[in-house]
Amino acid sequence: MITRLTKYLFIFFLSHVYSQDDLSSFLDPYVDYGNMMSTFKSTRIVNSHSTEIFEVKQLDMRISHRFGQIKGGIYDLFGLDQAKIRVGLEYGLYNNLMIGLGRSTNDKSYDSYLKYKFLSQSSDFAKKPVTMVLFSNIAVNTLKSNFANYPTSARLSYTNQILVSSKLNDVISVQFSPTWVHWNMVQNENQNNDIFLIGTMLSLSFTKSTSINFEYFNRINTNNFDDQNYQNSFSLGLDIETGGHVFQLHITNSMNLNEASFLTRSEGDWRKGNINFGFNISREFSL
Repeated sequence: MITRLTKYLFIFFLSHVYSQDDLSSFLDPYVDYGNMMSTFKSTRIVNSHSTEIFEVKQLDMRISHRFGQIKGGIYDLFGLDQAKIRVGLEYGLYNNLMIGLGRSTNDKSYDSYLKYKFLSQSSDFAKKPVTMVLFSNIAVNTLKSNFANYPTSARLSYTNQILVSSKLNDVISVQFSPTWVHWNMVQNENQNNDIFLIGTMLSLSFTKSTSINFEYFNRINTNNFDDQNYQNSFSLGLDIETGGHVFQLHITNSMNLNEASFLTRSEGDWRKGNINFGFNISREFSL
């Protein structure tokens, strides 16, 4: 585990020589770009997407780790003995349109998404007080199955969101994310294939390079099986920006890393101390 993490960190620091030195050139919450104002430090708040969109030909490589439950104590090194990893790429394809893809170790899943910004907050709050983004994701579970009749279509899940954010001032940013998740096949016959959620996010920027983030998703139409086995996703995060790098440190009850899984199948219960430590490392390149 330590050797693998060391390799990741080495690659990211080495890339500093070849990529942009200042992340603020395309993601800076303190710069006004006329009709657009950046609201968050990254395209992710904690687990979920923010309204941030990369400019054309901006490429982001993102490595996400979620470790086991902290309450395992020193025996499990507070969760570091278990880990789930997602490696992903995000790219600014056209103005206000971004694409992404990734691979997660949980369920050996692959995912891809489109993200389109159709309204940008302006410096004149009264004219355009919010930024609005459409987000659509598809993921596929590639685990080997013992069931003969388990077609590829049954392995698919979909997540669709409307992301609505507002930068209230230099310190406070908020976001609301109405969400619809669809599973082609569910675990239990009593489960709903379609689950609706409301996400609420808050970011507090204490300096130009650091912020604290809060993220909570409330599932609306759960049933008894979901209530007994899963929890609403709730996460706390710390963003640290250093040049072209963004380090995001998290405490969360969501160990899964693709959208449908962490939104509807988070197993940790904060009330019982079933929480996980994790981090994202993001490195941006200008192509």
